[in-house]
Formats: sequence, structure tokens, C-alpha cells
Amino acid sequence: MRSSLRSGDPGEVRLGLLRLIAYVVPSISFAALGMPIVVHLPQFYASQEIGLSLVVTGTVFSFLRLLDVGIDPVVGYLSDRWRTRFGRRRPMIALGAPILAVGIWMVFVPGGPASVTYLCFWLFVMYLGWSMTVIPHLSWGAELTPDYHERSRIYGWSQAAVIFGMVGVLVAPAFLEAGGKASQALQVWSMAIFALGALVPSIALCIGVLPEPEVKLGTHAGLIPTLKFLLKDPAIRRVMAVDLIESTSQGARGAMFLFFTRIALGLSTSGGTLLLAYFAFGFLCIPLWIALARRIGKHRALYWSYLYTFATSPLLFLIPYANFPVALAIIALNGVNYGAPAFLLRAMMADIADADTVRNKSERAGLMYSFLSLTSKFGLGWSVGIAFGVLAWIGFDPKIVNAPAAIENFRLFYISLPVICGVLNLAVMHGYPLDQAHQQQLREEIARLREGHHSAEDIMPSMLVPGGAALASDSEAVTHVHDTASEHTRL
Repeated sequence: MRSSLRSGDPGEVRLGLLRLIAYVVPSISFAALGMPIVVHLPQFYASQEIGLSLVVTGTVFSFLRLLDVGIDPVVGYLSDRWRTRFGRRRPMIALGAPILAVGIWMVFVPGGPASVTYLCFWLFVMYLGWSMTVIPHLSWGAELTPDYHERSRIYGWSQAAVIFGMVGVLVAPAFLEAGGKASQALQVWSMAIFALGALVPSIALCIGVLPEPEVKLGTHAGLIPTLKFLLKDPAIRRVMAVDLIESTSQGARGAMFLFFTRIALGLSTSGGTLLLAYFAFGFLCIPLWIALARRIGKHRALYWSYLYTFATSPLLFLIPYANFPVALAIIALNGVNYGAPAFLLRAMMADIADADTVRNKSERAGLMYSFLSLTSKFGLGWSVGIAFGVLAWIGFDPKIVNAPAAIENFRLFYISLPVICGVLNLAVMHGYPLDQAHQQQLREEIARLREGHHSAEDIMPSMLVPGGAALASDSEAVTHVHDTASEHTRL
């Protein structure tokens, strides 16, 4: 597949197949956090096998997620400003992947009853590794192409890889669940094995194949201009608000999903299978959402994803008690648009990074994506605490036999939540300004700005890169990356 470089632009117009695969495959292993952290792990630590209470578990998961948000801007800032012979995204990913691997193992496989201190420490380690790999990876995707629609393709298939990872990480637990004798600890252990098995080769492929475009403008701006951009730019305010609401909705529903299938639907041994169907349909329908975004634009495709939620979520009320076939069909229908908001928002943030480049004369996609990661972590972090707090407030307790009124209140809360959040998101997105025509104007302005610069002058001093890695001066690094990009123009 042919890929070409535009003069003055920092990436390929259309990414070749090999590079597309190299970019998206790390998302398979990232799914080991994106789904189990809100679905299985809170319930695992609140189970009799670990011994923590429901309230303590919800509080710890929420608090650590909120505490972790301070890491993201630092990671984004460092990822933007580092310059080595290996680029500015590769070093952070290479450092973060081992930390992430250790954190996954220690959190997923505690080896028996665990204390609050143990959970707090290893959750923090896992979240640190997550930030150091995911934020540079997300920002790298924005730099691989300047094209409005190609960004939908890149982040769309990356989200497909996330969902594939979610499905893959559920396969072993589903088989174990079908046997009826596997403990929660064994099921969570199988998830850790899947995640770690995918992490190392996918990261190696990503950093070994993808080029890093040259940096010609600045890599940071002052605090005041940055805050002004965050507070005044209508596009980034909308995207961050929607991401916060969407993450809260997804996290809360994920944390309650197994309770819903086991208690509200009366399908005590089918939760893993139903979740598998939900994600499988989300994966299969990603190409449809990519095609829709190409036809009508990203923000309009996002509108349609929420309209689809309004049409399908109420169907959950129609599932008869203990009726697996009907539950499977309706939950699968609900999964059709699962991945759409996530990839559309990330593709939209790539365009917002262009607006920041024009406004502040800085190429700092890492910082922009750290803000998006921040809203996701806030949403996912407090979603567990909010969900479990509401369940306690309405008198629902998964450890006891609940009164019919408590179960009905739980069912109403679970089904209505995405509809309410969707209404809020549509209201927030009304009047979104950054369409394809506007983004193309931004790219033309960026090209003009880049023509007058040889390389960025504010790159972080090379001696700050840890580990004694071989370093290059600004001019040498630019030449190296430019040569690499030229050699790989055709795959």
C-alpha cells in the first residue's frame, strides 16, 4: 500500500497497512486495564476471596484513579519535549511498559487476601505504567497523519483493537465460568496472562516499525496561554466534557454489569458470555462507524452514536427473567455502538492538537492527550464509587437476597444511566466548531509555520533522559527522523 508524505506536514496522508497494524496492536494489551479495572477487579477485591468491603473497594479504586490524574500532564509534557535518537514517543513507552507489566501482575494476582495498603500501592504502579505507555501512544497516532478522515481510521482501528483485547481477555474466564467451578481468582489470573502475553510483542512492534515525524515548532507553551486555550477553545472544552460524562457512564455500567446479569436478569452463570457478546458486536461494528465518520464527519457520527443509545437502552426493560436468548440478543444490540464515542473523541482531539499548534506555535500532542486521559480517569475513577454508593443508597447489596423493590430500583438506575448521560453529551456537543474544512485550514497554517523552522529550539536538554541512552543534538535528531521517514515512504 502506497503512503506519501506532504511537504511541511509531520505525517503520512494515508498510513500503510503494516504501520497501521503496528500502531493499533498495543491497544490489545491496554484493554487489560480498560475493562477489567471497572468490571472484574472491584468485584474481585470486594469478594470473600480477597476480603475487602464493597464501600472500601469502591473508595480505593476511585481515590487512586483520581490521585493518578496528576501524573498525566507530566507524562504528556515529558513525552513532547524529550529528544533522543529513538524519537520523543518511543523512550516513554519503552520505560512505561515494564512498569505496567509489573503492576498488572501484582494487582490481578494478589495471591490471596490483600490489605488496603497493598491494593493502593500496586494500583498506583499500574496506573503509572498505564500513563507512560498510553499517553505517548495516543499522541503518536495524531502525528502519523495530518488528514482529517485518516485520523478516524487510525483511532477507529485502534479502538477495534481495544475491543478485541476486551473480547480476548474474556474468553478464558468465560470458559472457566461455563465449567461452574472456577474461582474469581483463577478467572482474573487468566486475564493477567492474556494481557502480559500481548504487551511485550505489541510494544516491540510499535516502537520498531513506526516512524517519528520531525519536530519543527516549539514543544511547550506557557501556563497562562495553555490555560486560556483550555478554558476558551470551544472544541477542547466540549470534547473533554463529553469524555468525562462518557467515561463515567461506561465505568459505572461496567462495574454493575455482572450484578445486573446475575441478580436483575437471573442469569447467574452467563455474565461473562453476555459481556463477550456485547464487546464482540462493538468490535464488528467499528468499520461502520469509521465509514459514517468519513461520510458525515466525526462530531456528527458522535451524535448518531448517542441517538442509537436512546433507541436500544430501553430494550433492556423487555428482557424476561432468566431468559438467556433474549438477553443475548438485546445486550448484543446495545454493544453495536460501544466503541464509537471513544475513538471519535480521540480522533477529534488530534484535530484540536492542530488548533493548539496554530494558537501557541507548539507541537505538543502529548499534553493535549494527557488532558483527555485526565478526563477519562476522572470518569472511570469516580464511576465505581458513584455506582456502588447509589446501590447502597437504594438498598441494593449484591451479597444478600434483595427485596424486589431494591432490585427494580437497581434495574431502573442501570438502564436509564446511559440515556441520561447521552442527553447531556448531545447538549454539550451542540455547536461543535471543528469540522473538516476548519481542520484543513489549520493544517495549511501549520505548514506555513513549519516552513520557517529547521527544528524545535526548546527541546528538553538531552542529559535529562534517564538510563544513559544514546542522544543526538536537535539537528542530528531531525535529520535522523527525516531520513527514517523518507526510507519508509513506501511499504
